[in-house]
Amino acid sequence: MSIIRPDLFCAAAYVLLFLAAVAQSRRLSWLLAALFLWLLAGRAGAWLLPGFLSPTSTVFLYMPQLYIAPACLLFLLLNGRRAADGAYYEAGVRPLPVLFASSCVAMALAHALVLLLVWQAWPDGLSPRLLPVLADLALLQPVYWLAMQLLLMAVSALHGRFDGRPMAAFSVRGIQAGLLLTLVAQTAYAAAALWPGAF
Repeated sequence: MSIIRPDLFCAAAYVLLFLAAVAQSRRLSWLLAALFLWLLAGRAGAWLLPGFLSPTSTVFLYMPQLYIAPACLLFLLLNGRRAADGAYYEAGVRPLPVLFASSCVAMALAHALVLLLVWQAWPDGLSPRLLPVLADLALLQPVYWLAMQLLLMAVSALHGRFDGRPMAAFSVRGIQAGLLLTLVAQTAYAAAALWPGAF
């Protein structure tokens, strides 16, 4: 009897959620952009570590957000149309694709920002201990990515309902709010990893 690994299960669930969003949006370019980035990452890995990495290596299965997030940004840029009042953008699709893409972009921007700031501080302070912890969280924790993105999607949907915004719309302020929530989650994860006895 084989045991199902929760990390691979969550990575597969994340990819299935992405495919459901693509199917609802009917934007094949979104899927093609993600596939192109996956193959590009695989080729770069094979070039850096020949014989060890390829596009189908397990390490690339753990981090689908690495190639889905830029495709989500492209989806929002290509499909977002400013609403009449200018407060938000409409993508002309059902709610799931917009919620998925905007929350994925918020998470990716938050992780890129924090990793860049820690990299800039290298090797001072806690940066030698913090960089591997944050890189692990950003790249190799599919359980976190799936759970956090579902939370951001739910918060965004509730905020849109209370704000009177259409469900299939997104705003820059909404992405900024998702970025802030992701920064809070990163801080909690990093603190728990650096000082395990304190929590």
